[in-house]
Amino acid sequence: MPSKARPTSAQRGYDHKHQKLRKREARKVEAGLAHCWRCLSEGKSKEEAWIEPGSAWDLGHDDKDRTMYRGPEHARCNRSTTSRRPSRKRPSETHPGLIP
Repeated sequence: MPSKARPTSAQRGYDHKHQKLRKREARKVEAGLAHCWRCLSEGKSKEEAWIEPGSAWDLGHDDKDRTMYRGPEHARCNRSTTSRRPSRKRPSETHPGLIP
């Protein structure tokens, strides 16, 4: 069975604007000048939020508006956001087609 090729970054929704911004932020990360915006927003110190050059990092989106970028963040912080989201609440009323 042939393996599926991973979609390009553009196919995954990361357009030229994203790539250009990531390249700009990469210079800051590699210079040792970047801090994880998510860590800082959670009250961690700049030392804890520091992104070590050469480490995995992502260009983080705003949690409520994916069209907005917040800045660089540790890959582990960015990729753990789904566990921080509140669970969806289901309607309390029963579906009219269900038998009680």
